[in-house]
Amino acid sequence: MISDVETTMIVLIDADDVKFAFSGWPDHICLAACLSSFGTCSMIVFRRDERHLMPDRLVKLLKLRRENTCFVPEVDGFKTKQFLYSDERRLMALVASDPVVLEEAVDYAVNYNYALEEGLDPAKMLGLDIPTAEPVVAAPRGTMVNEEANPMLPEFLRRSVERSRRPIFASRRVPTLGELIRA
Repeated sequence: MISDVETTMIVLIDADDVKFAFSGWPDHICLAACLSSFGTCSMIVFRRDERHLMPDRLVKLLKLRRENTCFVPEVDGFKTKQFLYSDERRLMALVASDPVVLEEAVDYAVNYNYALEEGLDPAKMLGLDIPTAEPVVAAPRGTMVNEEANPMLPEFLRRSVERSRRPIFASRRVPTLGELIRA
């Protein structure tokens, strides 16, 4: 459970672990699962060699307050929480429930490698060099989640599952006409 002080828990998942959810997951692409106490879940992909940049990048991207953010596993300069193996399995089930995250990872890997091959700065090309801005104060909590639903999930994961069945991704792919017709 995330206390009222920590409004966001960010779980950094290594590429080798995400491959258990998606067999076609690209090598060296990791995943940050950003779980808010308000019930949102954002999934952001990154390369393994960017891991040291991700805490500050995520705080800026998601407009979080450093003091209200904790990381799993532990990251220097941030709080951390205990994350049980059962919590990890539930989180991976949430990740695996939406194949769009796989498409995001493949697109990110292709674009990042293209930037490297062309001698470009991947952070600039992919729009990752985010200007510093004042963090936004989080909105007050809405309605409480039905405690009966998903009784095995920790409270923060239960809210994520109940309120947003589909994770919110950092970048969205525009669907083609064919995909819209099939939907």
